[in-house]
Amino acid sequence: MFNLGIDLGGTNTAAGIISASGEVLYKYKEKTDTRSEESVIGSLAAAVRSLLNEAGADASEIGTLGVACPGTVDGERGIVEYSANLPLLGTNVARMLSEAVGVDISRIKTANDADAAALGEYRAGAGAGARDFLMITIGTGIGGGYISDGKILTGKNRAGGEFGHTVIVYDGEACGCGRRGCAERYCSAKALERMTKAKIAECEASGKKTVMPELAAAEGKVSARTAFRAADAGDGAAKEVLDSYIAYLSCALTNYINIFQPEVLAIGGGICNEGERLLAPLRERVYAEMYNKRQSPERYTRICCAELGGGAGAIGAAML
Repeated sequence: MFNLGIDLGGTNTAAGIISASGEVLYKYKEKTDTRSEESVIGSLAAAVRSLLNEAGADASEIGTLGVACPGTVDGERGIVEYSANLPLLGTNVARMLSEAVGVDISRIKTANDADAAALGEYRAGAGAGARDFLMITIGTGIGGGYISDGKILTGKNRAGGEFGHTVIVYDGEACGCGRRGCAERYCSAKALERMTKAKIAECEASGKKTVMPELAAAEGKVSARTAFRAADAGDGAAKEVLDSYIAYLSCALTNYINIFQPEVLAIGGGICNEGERLLAPLRERVYAEMYNKRQSPERYTRICCAELGGGAGAIGAAML
């Protein structure tokens, strides 16, 4: 018997056959067919069939078939209650996938994609060995999951862990969720891009020199990397951007640590490619601001980057 995990996304469906230790034995990735509820299930079924074919196995050998889905997921019933970027509304993914691939429904497990990624890191990545683990994923938005004693904590309505929609600036920028000042508006990769573009415009208007436009042109666009690369070259305007961004992000992370006191807080997403360039100033600010800063440093929450990259969702799904 083996476990198979699928990370269902609005753009791609990624999947893998996963060993007990979290090693990916076989991989799969294709575009998600988002035309309808049935086509999405078809994308899931295609992933299962492709992996089984590659492994030379059949459906009866699957111990757990885990599916990580964006949105609000009722893991007990296998239902995606709502997904903003997929045509799933009250969709019984477990039942439909069971019928499509011939895997007993009792073996099919579902979870929110950010929760599954956190579970993957908890079992086989940055959180291995920790009892209490918090993961924040920084991308277009802010996702996250909290694991305590091996359990994903999601609250009574299974929609907990929306760390991006905690307010860090009262009456601040409008967020897509309907609130103002959410962490997602200040701490996401998109937020860093907006800050960079605003600083470039400010420099152009004032005549202040910056290399950020040249770096962005070479890359083809302004990205979350632009300010980091410019700051590495000694650009003062880029350093101002990063100082502001890290101040916002440290505020959010300090709030999360004050609430949960995890042993490990891992940051996922492409921004992790910056490594200590991001982590060192973050730790300095968080450790100076957090409630329990007077404890001995060995008791502080360890702040680190996630280790499993884009495979965390599929690995976590297989481990549900």
